[in-house]
Amino acid sequence: MQFSRNGHGSKIPPYPKSLQRSSPTLLHTDNLVSVLAKYDWEKWYYVGCNSESYEQNEKYSFDMAFGGGGFALSAPLAKVLARVLDSCLMRYPHLYGSDSRVFACVAELGVRLTHEPGFHQVDVRGDLFGILAAHPLSPLLSLHHLDTVEPLFPGMTRIQAADHLFQAVNADPARILEQTVCYDKSNFLTVSVAWGYAVQVFEGNELLPDLLSLLPTFRPWKRGKNIAAKYMFNTRVFPSDPCKRPVVFFLQNVLSSTDGIWTEYTRDNVRKCIRSNPTKNLVKIRVFSPKLAFDAEQLKTPRRPCCDISSPINDTMIVGIRQCGHDELISMQT
Repeated sequence: MQFSRNGHGSKIPPYPKSLQRSSPTLLHTDNLVSVLAKYDWEKWYYVGCNSESYEQNEKYSFDMAFGGGGFALSAPLAKVLARVLDSCLMRYPHLYGSDSRVFACVAELGVRLTHEPGFHQVDVRGDLFGILAAHPLSPLLSLHHLDTVEPLFPGMTRIQAADHLFQAVNADPARILEQTVCYDKSNFLTVSVAWGYAVQVFEGNELLPDLLSLLPTFRPWKRGKNIAAKYMFNTRVFPSDPCKRPVVFFLQNVLSSTDGIWTEYTRDNVRKCIRSNPTKNLVKIRVFSPKLAFDAEQLKTPRRPCCDISSPINDTMIVGIRQCGHDELISMQT
């Protein structure tokens, strides 16, 4: 796809209302248009992201935008590429896939990849929770290979789970999966919100940099007993005992109003664990947030928002998302 001055590409399809079996990629064009608007449309840009798998990048290229997750070419670059592509195809018949051939030809034109972490090739298998719950500080643009991972929400089919996620996407596309972390000093809790998807509640003080690392709930793309799990991001220890993991709450409802948006998350009781107060009686988390509207300048230098937890906590926790103060730190103040 290509982009031009007004942010509208010449052939950008609308994002699907549900996941189609023949096209296992969710593409969010509203966010895509917003992200591409920060680039000068008159210059040559090759925008995308590589694979999550170290081995896949090593096999193809660390500088290539993987086509399953999608990539974009600025209109001037696309026009030049169209004129020279046939000659490139003659030189690179051995390459696998059109994304490899486009990369090779763009490289011959002297253009490097501009990384946008919102594109997701999803070269992993199993449970995608660890990736979605610690999404980079960038709008969600695409999710590929959803046919190789478990449904995004427990107890649903893949199509149902994709539709469920899009309830939040349609309410506030710019904020979807935005990770917000806040602390409850009085109850000694750490709360990590992946907006529109899930909330994790940790007993104790979890430092923010640790929560930016991903929980390896997923498996390597390549199958086999002796395959090493090497990824293009930091991971942290994932306890084998579910009772030593954070309490997880998945999206249930999205309620929009003129003042903002309420999202409600219900507890995922995978195992009856002995929890301390106040998490043992916590069954629901309600999150209030103003609708997020990014402009191109904000997307160039994004900043993570802050949040506050209402006390006391009984069976429901209330979280409010807001803009951080000028010199405010996201930490448990002691």
